[in-house]
Amino acid sequence: MGLLCLALLGATWLLPAGAHRLAADGVVVLAALSTAAVLARAGRAVPDRGWALVARALVVGVVAAGAAELVGPAPGAVDPLRTASSVLPHLIGAVAVLVLLGRARLRAGGTRLLVESALFWTAAFVLAQLLVVGPVLRRLPLDAAARAGLEASCLAATVLLAAGLTFLTAAGPARRTTAGTALAGLAAVTVADCLGVLGSTGAFGMLGLAARALFVGGLVLLALAAALDPGAAADGRPADGRLVTGITLAGQLLPHAVMVLAAVLVLASALFVATPTPAALVAVAVGLALTGVHRVVVVGDEVRYAGGLARSEAWFRNLVRSSSDAVLVLDADRVITWAAPALADPADAAGRPLVGSPVTDRVHPQDVETVRAWLGGEGDGAALAGLCSFRLPAADGSWQVWEAGVTDLRADAAVGALVLQCRDVTVRLHAEDELRSLAFTDPVTGLPNRAAHVIALAEELAAAGPGAEVSLLLFEIEGLGDARENVGRDVVDVAVVEVGRRLRATVRADDLVARVGPEVFAVLAHGTGDEPDRVAARCLSVVEQPVVTQLGLVDLTAAVGLVPLEAGLGAETVLDRAELAVRCARQAGPGSVRRWEVSLGAARDRRERLREDLVGARARGELAIAWQPIVSLAEQRVTGVEALARWVHPVFGELEPEEFIPIAERAGLVGDLQRWVLHEAMTQAAALPEHDQPLRLGVNVSPVHLASGTVVGDVAAALAATGFPAQRLVVEVTGSTGLVDSPSLAADFAALRLMGVHLALDDFGAGASSLEHLTRWAVDVVKLDRAFLARVDKDARPRALCASVVGIGSALGIDVVAEGVETPSQLTVLRALGCGFAQGFLLSRPLTLPALVARLDAGAGHLWPGQVGRVGAG
Repeated sequence: MGLLCLALLGATWLLPAGAHRLAADGVVVLAALSTAAVLARAGRAVPDRGWALVARALVVGVVAAGAAELVGPAPGAVDPLRTASSVLPHLIGAVAVLVLLGRARLRAGGTRLLVESALFWTAAFVLAQLLVVGPVLRRLPLDAAARAGLEASCLAATVLLAAGLTFLTAAGPARRTTAGTALAGLAAVTVADCLGVLGSTGAFGMLGLAARALFVGGLVLLALAAALDPGAAADGRPADGRLVTGITLAGQLLPHAVMVLAAVLVLASALFVATPTPAALVAVAVGLALTGVHRVVVVGDEVRYAGGLARSEAWFRNLVRSSSDAVLVLDADRVITWAAPALADPADAAGRPLVGSPVTDRVHPQDVETVRAWLGGEGDGAALAGLCSFRLPAADGSWQVWEAGVTDLRADAAVGALVLQCRDVTVRLHAEDELRSLAFTDPVTGLPNRAAHVIALAEELAAAGPGAEVSLLLFEIEGLGDARENVGRDVVDVAVVEVGRRLRATVRADDLVARVGPEVFAVLAHGTGDEPDRVAARCLSVVEQPVVTQLGLVDLTAAVGLVPLEAGLGAETVLDRAELAVRCARQAGPGSVRRWEVSLGAARDRRERLREDLVGARARGELAIAWQPIVSLAEQRVTGVEALARWVHPVFGELEPEEFIPIAERAGLVGDLQRWVLHEAMTQAAALPEHDQPLRLGVNVSPVHLASGTVVGDVAAALAATGFPAQRLVVEVTGSTGLVDSPSLAADFAALRLMGVHLALDDFGAGASSLEHLTRWAVDVVKLDRAFLARVDKDARPRALCASVVGIGSALGIDVVAEGVETPSQLTVLRALGCGFAQGFLLSRPLTLPALVARLDAGAGHLWPGQVGRVGAG
């Protein structure tokens, strides 16, 4: 539209001379109304009331000019109505431009913006006086009305131009282009008005046409400015409610440059043209005064700005100094240009200042490559991210560990550096090391614990080759429990520490010794062939040497399991094999060493299968009772029977109690099993035939069941349910496992005796059984262990011991039963020693209930090897 209007203006010159002015004015009206429409639309899009107000100013200008034309020209060279018709549109336009700035920026500009606006207006007024009013007054005599119209028009035009200059200096960076374009448009419109005033003093000619073309150009620039305007919101609110544009180059120079230009023109006019108008001279004087005021205001702003900047810098500096996150600033070559005191002071104290040195020259030598890779080496295009830990000098000559993140500000012209935010993590890493040490170290011995041992074992397995070069030795120390009862826990800890020290001193330097349990040590021993066996023997030898303590000697031994490490095995598999080997060594006796074999794994699998199948064995009818007679050696007749539990497994066949009872104990099933045995044995025994006297029933009670505290209740319940006489029941307690001297156990035994139940000490002479049990627990029967009788017919010493027990039993009124009698010679010796009763394969193997009944009925209760029923007849 603007180009079209300019073309139309050019075309008006082709019209007849009388029509030039009218046609040109029509084109200007068209351009003004079109621009007003564009500005109104822009005001709604931004939104901004300023552009809408500019549009109204244009419409008002068109209406005022039209009204002046309708009234007709006044007599004289200058028509006061025509010149004054631009006053109101210019003033509205000036208000509209200030509205474009917005109230927030106007208030933030304060005194400085007011003084600058006054300077702009004064300079513009001087220019108008010199370039328009002065020439017109010198050329033409004007009456009061014409001069008033001329002065008013120039005054309004200068106000509009001053508003445009104010918009340029006060607008923010986002609207600086808009403000410059708007100022150019306003300047074009103002100059066009001035040229129009000069052209109106004569006939319409090129000057009038140029004025109108310039006016249309100004309108085009105003429409462009509206199109480019992002709106007042793009500048945001001034920080702290104050504009800082006075510190910029435009804010500093533009007001003074405009005033200097006006002063120079005044001087030039006075020297070369004519004396300026009094108004121009007064305006120059006021402008010079305002220049001084402006300088004072700007200096005040600079002082306040500098003071605020200094306070801000001091605040941030103190914040950086007091922050736990220290800062390093590096230039493009990774040279340290600034370091926070938390970093710089220790390095200076250590004689290794940071500032001025490449960062790779000040970090620990072991961290150089890490830092170089982190910071991208020598290249400047690498993307930097992540955290990096490195060491810097400490004041005492040691190293502090710092963890840093990096911010790449090399593209920021104001910074142009790499900024490292560092945090001292030395204490944290020391704490982590201590926690790690606690997590992987046994607190008593200082040796690696089970967790550390498993990690080392896994590493050895990962590095294992085809041939086993490392073996795991597992030592289960025996004797610590007795020592703890005899000398106390503290002395036991001393013994444990000594065992660990001896093991560590016995093995090679590259062998790992660990304490993996309260009474278990592990050794990862290097060597092939039988070297691990020799290491195990040496270690076992030093373990079995007495440990000297303040309370005496502590004697220890160990069961040792040995497992070669094979490639492809897991740590848990190797530990499982070692535990199986230790269990086998423990069963073989104290001080034994056993290598893991495939058969041990098969035995373990068998136990696992039995443990799973035992759960439903009773419901499936797989459990049964076997009966072994107990014979009186004096009467050669059966006086009692022992009920022996049997498990007929569908896969493994008939199992002895020695195999599945320990499994039941570990699985927590022994209580239910024991109650079933009591009830079933009493029920079946009640139906046994009686020849001359009722038979006693012996039932073994598991130590685990005995320790549970339910034995008395279980026995009473079985007696009540079956009606079996209590005086015929013998509860057999295994003495080889050791009886704990506890009030609850004593109470249980006393309760059983009060019920009429007899007590028997089973397996006497093996394990932990002792003569003290005979008197402490007031037992009724002692059953000699088969191992105690194995050589009673061949060796005088066991025979003498057996005779002693028989004598003690006779003196205390305790029946003595010999278990495991298998040869006639053993039976003969036992009769000679005065032993009262015996049982074993020689007399009878365990029988089923029908077989036992048949045997009893066949001999009328008499039983003797090869002579059933003969003894007692003669």
